[in-house]
Amino acid sequence: MDIVAVGEPLVQLNAVTRGPLRHVQYFEKHSTGSEANVCVAAARLGMRSGLITRLGNDEFGLFIRDWLRGEGVDVSRVVMDGEHPTGIYFVQRGYPVPGVSDVVYYRHGSAASFLSEEDVDRDYVRESRVLHTTGITLAISESARSAAMLAMDEARRAGALVSLDLNIRRKLWRNMDEAVDVVGKAMAKAGVVFMDEEEASMILGAEGVDAAFREAERRFGLTKVVLKLGRRGSVARWDGEEERVNAFEVPVEDPIGAGDAYVGVFLSSMLKGMGLRKSMVRASAAAAMVVTVRGDEENLPREGDIDVFLRGFGGDVDLR
Repeated sequence: MDIVAVGEPLVQLNAVTRGPLRHVQYFEKHSTGSEANVCVAAARLGMRSGLITRLGNDEFGLFIRDWLRGEGVDVSRVVMDGEHPTGIYFVQRGYPVPGVSDVVYYRHGSAASFLSEEDVDRDYVRESRVLHTTGITLAISESARSAAMLAMDEARRAGALVSLDLNIRRKLWRNMDEAVDVVGKAMAKAGVVFMDEEEASMILGAEGVDAAFREAERRFGLTKVVLKLGRRGSVARWDGEEERVNAFEVPVEDPIGAGDAYVGVFLSSMLKGMGLRKSMVRASAAAAMVVTVRGDEENLPREGDIDVFLRGFGGDVDLR
């Protein structure tokens, strides 16, 4: 595999209309989950990606497994669990803050929360080029956390790049002190870390880009850090090279999934040898494309889609 990820896929039930969920009548069903999104993003670009996880052996679990398989993601290390359900969550769009989505989780006791070290195929991890996981997996249960940490250790020993997206979700942690402690331990195992400014402040005590880079290297030896700045784009430091890329301004239908699109396309582009700046630009294009629709994975681009987007963005494009 080029990229192996450890984490929980879920069914997303996305409100078709904006406003509080108590007044929403219709929802769309989507396959999602941070690590799964990264795998699909990579597969769309022709990379070999695979997911280590557990799904409920139920209709939602079968839907996710079949969707991922159809997208070209290797699901041979997905355990179908007959005792625990597939996790779901609802997306509330545009309320109470216009243009911002909120989520309501129903994932406690999900199949993926029972992911354990026994589910991690060590050879599968060691033979990957990149091992990716997130702070979400570290939060959903202690057994899932142990599985992710084991995979990180195995990948690091084998010389693979260990990728960690902090993705701190306050709703999933018992308290923020625990989050800071656990995420810090994971950062010590990582080779590249993706984070936003709030996470940099929380974990590193760093305010500002330069401070975040400095503290990440001083405390964790990290020389590869990508800061996602939302509408202001992204900035990265990669082994001494530093680049800043603006975000693409597009109509936003649902902002959820943009960060995962960025990570998946960035990692894939770097693995293809495209260099830091080009990889960041392509990742920003993917993030922009994803937020224009509901669902995290449907609008993830293929190579030709990125080329068309970058050639035509901001201009009049005739695709006939």
